[in-house]
Amino acid sequence: MKTNQEILDEFGKILISDVFDKGYEIIKNDISDLAETEGYEKLFGNMNNDQKMEIEKFTKEILEGVLFQFLKIFEENKQFKLLYEKENIQVNLVKISEMLKAEPIIEDGWINRFSEFKFSDNK
Repeated sequence: MKTNQEILDEFGKILISDVFDKGYEIIKNDISDLAETEGYEKLFGNMNNDQKMEIEKFTKEILEGVLFQFLKIFEENKQFKLLYEKENIQVNLVKISEMLKAEPIIEDGWINRFSEFKFSDNK
């Protein structure tokens, strides 16, 4: 059986790869490509690189908040469970983490460790 840390890291890798990175990669497209996206021509059409960087930062903060609030559901509502199961043994992720909702966003959390995107302190 895996250790608690290995279980959390496995879940974190999947969550960041399949949720955070998939949501964030959209905003990483070139401004010219984004300006051609139907419904967003006005937003991106006259945008400069500094504004684009701000939108990227804003998008990251929104995604971090969504992950935080989603995982908070499992911490605050005991009727919902987030379980790892192997060989008929179940492990509740909330119980093996000090604060599951913060795992993605803390300093050395899942986003910083597992995202395909690298972020500096100000981004």
